[in-house]
Amino acid sequence: MIAFKNGNQWAEEAIRTTDEPAGLEANADRNEICADGKDLSFITVRVKDKNGWTVPTATNAIRFEITGPGEIVATDNGDATNFTPFPSHERNSFSGLALVIVRAKQGQPGSIKITAHSPGLEACQVIVNTKTKE
Repeated sequence: MIAFKNGNQWAEEAIRTTDEPAGLEANADRNEICADGKDLSFITVRVKDKNGWTVPTATNAIRFEITGPGEIVATDNGDATNFTPFPSHERNSFSGLALVIVRAKQGQPGSIKITAHSPGLEACQVIVNTKTKE
């Protein structure tokens, strides 16, 4: 779809049909947080197809695991009809997306590894480093 304004191309948008879910991808809003027991990193996990596009109809169950000096505070998916408790380490994706919120443990700098698994899909992981205040 192309939009024109005053005879010139103004905007362009392509709508693509996705394939079946093939894997997960995780992106942290911040890859370094303070090891003060309060600082958080918000990690978005998306269900993607073989081409890397987000599958907007995906509702796959995603299991989150964490290693290192951190803890999972909450998970969410934006679905107001989902009553899974926020502290759960498992969450269904909604519109192909899920969120995991991680907190660093106080006074414990290091690397936190968060892994997302879903049956039949390629897993993903992200590293969040923690450091003490200087």
